[in-house]
Amino acid sequence: MRVKVMLHLSRDEVQKQIPYAMICETRFGKSWNTMKRKRLWVEQFTEAERKHACELFKQAHLWYLVKGVPESIMMYPRTLHLWQRLGEFCASV
Repeated sequence: MRVKVMLHLSRDEVQKQIPYAMICETRFGKSWNTMKRKRLWVEQFTEAERKHACELFKQAHLWYLVKGVPESIMMYPRTLHLWQRLGEFCASV
């Protein structure tokens, strides 16, 4: 039997650990469509991570510009790690 661990994060923890505002601004900003960014995107993220990131970009937009962060969130540790990697990537673009 395989056990899957889920993280339960409060709104404050999400705001401290996930740079969703920066991710949203970078993804929907002018620097996203540069050749440098496209090359780095393919080099640093697998195809599966890029697909999953598309969902996270939508979530970042929803949290930042539409509804705000919910009171609590549950996610897999690998998803939190991807959020953090996306934040580092967006900061470097």
